[in-house]
Amino acid sequence: MADEKRSRSVRSALRHDGRARLALGLVGLIVAAELLSNWSPAVESFVITTLINVMIVVGLYILIGNSGVVSFGQISFMALGAYMTGLITVEASRKEFLLPDLPGWLSSLHLGTLPALVIVVVLVGLIAALLGIPLMRLSGLSASIATLSLLIISNVLITQSSSITGGNQTFIGVPVTTTTEVALVGAILAIFVAIWFRRSRIGLLLRASRDDEPAARAAGVSVTKERVVAFGISGALIGLAGAFYAHFVGSFSPDDFYFEITFTTLAMLVVGGLYSLEGAVVGALLISTIQEMLGRLENGEGLGPIHATLHDGVTAIVLACIVIAVMIFRPSGLMGHRDTDDEGPADEEDRPTPVVPADDPEAAT
Repeated sequence: MADEKRSRSVRSALRHDGRARLALGLVGLIVAAELLSNWSPAVESFVITTLINVMIVVGLYILIGNSGVVSFGQISFMALGAYMTGLITVEASRKEFLLPDLPGWLSSLHLGTLPALVIVVVLVGLIAALLGIPLMRLSGLSASIATLSLLIISNVLITQSSSITGGNQTFIGVPVTTTTEVALVGAILAIFVAIWFRRSRIGLLLRASRDDEPAARAAGVSVTKERVVAFGISGALIGLAGAFYAHFVGSFSPDDFYFEITFTTLAMLVVGGLYSLEGAVVGALLISTIQEMLGRLENGEGLGPIHATLHDGVTAIVLACIVIAVMIFRPSGLMGHRDTDDEGPADEEDRPTPVVPADDPEAAT
């Protein structure tokens, strides 16, 4: 009995320690974002881009970290969110000029940014869940190849649907409304959604199937259903990140949502830790910073006292080397499996274990 009480107290201390780390991390993220955004327009752009990357990587973590299914197709939902919010928020007069073949109802549709974001989250989440029904029946390499096919198909559809998306041409005219504060709210929202999902019953069952799928199925876990839910939530968050990106840059093209950002964001998750929410955030912040620094040197802009100029492609080589080094020397990522709530659902932890009287055989059964 004493051992059980001691075990519960240790788990409670760990949970409170995790909450303290989360609170300190969020405060640090808010303070750093606000301070850096006031530095210069270039630094503000970097901060907003980094926060959008955090949203994407946390969205990837919700699926990959909890289910173990590596998806190469989640950026498809980022593209869907960007084009969807563009079609909704661009002024009707501009759409008539830029996309004259749009259907009449879509050509005249014009909403503000906030209603557009709500529509994007709901519709992209539903589309992701529907696509996840066949895809999440697969596991391992089969699932990864299938989701890669989803990425390719979505890119082809965007480039070939010139009457709706403009095809290979740059989609322009999206209102620029994503500020540092807006991106910060989006990143924090993504983190809290990931915590909620991880601590939910579905998240717990999903991690059980990740660790031992045959045993989970034998215990009655509907693995496909749990994965579909994760796929839908992940798609909704990444679609929201795509909408934020569209309202940040104001113009974009299909190439912005293809292989480069797919592998970059996956590298962020791998470096930080596939199975750690903290790792997802740390990986996004770290790789985004390295990208920014090396990108400035590649462009000849210099980096403080450093005025060296790097050849094009050095950034990609450095990132690839970082991923290889992490996979060799730290396969679980920089943060390992540590997370803010590794102990499990709090509502079950604090529940005392019932004591069964030794002379009550019925209660023992």
